[in-house]
Amino acid sequence: MKGRLAIQHFHLHWDKATRGMPGAAIRNALPRTLPLCAPFDSEPGWYHRIDYRAVDRFAPHEAMHEIARTEDWRIPVERRVDGDFLQLRFSVWNRAPHRPNLAGWIARLPFGQRLTFRSNAKSDGDHDRWYFEDVFHVGWSDTATLDLPLFRDIDERALLF
Repeated sequence: MKGRLAIQHFHLHWDKATRGMPGAAIRNALPRTLPLCAPFDSEPGWYHRIDYRAVDRFAPHEAMHEIARTEDWRIPVERRVDGDFLQLRFSVWNRAPHRPNLAGWIARLPFGQRLTFRSNAKSDGDHDRWYFEDVFHVGWSDTATLDLPLFRDIDERALLF
């Protein structure tokens, strides 16, 4: 694959107890993107994951992974080169509401551009209901960066009751 990838994955996880105020005010104020500061240049790029959980009072937990040294199943963005485009599929487990259109290749990213993908879901656990929001920023260029023109913003968030 020519070029380098920059993938930033923002994952927000909360429960029913923090669904209303003041939890909603805290969640809505959280940044959905952070600066991507790769420790060194890497071929083919970097995966940056940021987790916010209500159980941790929405404190960010960050991890940087070099894509070349990370197993593909750990990176929830499948990708394949199609000429001058990078086809993308996002492996987000959408519990409910089910959205079958997210199962296939849903985006073609041109070289030198970035894409944003947003999704949310809920899940009924043993004792509680859980809510999730995922935001992916994917940049594909000569360097692993997200400072690129926005090609597309895909918003697949649904109302969660």
